[in-house]
Amino acid sequence: MTTESANIKAKNIKEVIMVPIEWVVMLAWNKECGKSLKSIRGKRSRREISNMLFEIGVECSQEYIRKLENGEAASVSTKIITAIAQILDVELIEIMSDLRVEVSKKLCTPS
Repeated sequence: MTTESANIKAKNIKEVIMVPIEWVVMLAWNKECGKSLKSIRGKRSRREISNMLFEIGVECSQEYIRKLENGEAASVSTKIITAIAQILDVELIEIMSDLRVEVSKKLCTPS
């Protein structure tokens, strides 16, 4: 463990590492994400979403969308969830609010 990592652990600070979404293959999924997805989907059918995904080259069944909405999936591929967000015309963060990280100004200023 590096000194910096030890300091973070000792101060009980949550370490945040940012990487481009293109580097991430899978994201953890939970019931809260599922509720958000279902709410944002609104009256659009799962079949319509599945068909639209297929049209842009992303395979995702209606059943898998149902599993996501019900929180039955433990993870989701970034390819699928970013495509769903694109089709629903929302930012990924609107579906997966846990991706939002608040950073205090104190952390952003040089020491």
